Amino acid sequence: MRAFVFVCLLVGWVGVATPRRLRAPQADRLPITLYYEALCPYCMQFVTTQLSPSMIRLARLPFTDLTLIPFGNARTDAAGNVNCQHGELECELNAWHACVLEHHDIVESLKLIACMMRFKKNRLDKCADRLKIDVSDVKNCKKTRRVNDILKKYGEETAKIPFQGVPAIAMDNIYDADISANLTDNFDSIFCAKYKEKFNKKLDNCQ
Repeated sequence: MRAFVFVCLLVGWVGVATPRRLRAPQADRLPITLYYEALCPYCMQFVTTQLSPSMIRLARLPFTDLTLIPFGNARTDAAGNVNCQHGELECELNAWHACVLEHHDIVESLKLIACMMRFKKNRLDKCADRLKIDVSDVKNCKKTRRVNDILKKYGEETAKIPFQGVPAIAMDNIYDADISANLTDNFDSIFCAKYKEKFNKKLDNCQ
């Protein structure tokens, strides 16, 4: 993925329930917000090859205030209907992700979503079985609510950021298009540098 070329662009298309946070006390967390959509190939690549390995394998998550916003380049019409760039299936998958985020902490949420984003269809059950996570609450969320209602707050939050395509990444509560583009290819090294700059601490395994 390079800069502005390899992103899922708006193509004429022109919120958020925050997932439950890590419960362990940790004062020094760097805010990271990812605006994405479930079927964008570059979002899928970023989450599975950059974000998840950094947060989970390299254990950055305890030092991160991570927020995932599954809406991306979707738009909401005057009647409140959400239309997604990659069609109805993407809206459905975005809603599944939203239900995961609303009912699980960010550790389980990221693990589930990263696993699901390796596929272009709903693999919640297989991912939950593999990760040994009970997702009955996620299924009830999706079953009892309309997709438009689930995604409404994510759309409202996404509308605050003037990105041109996804994945769009805000670091330390600031979205900068150039930094976001670099983060898609070099997430962990930039995260490490920013963390050291902000908190004057070098995390383990940072270069």
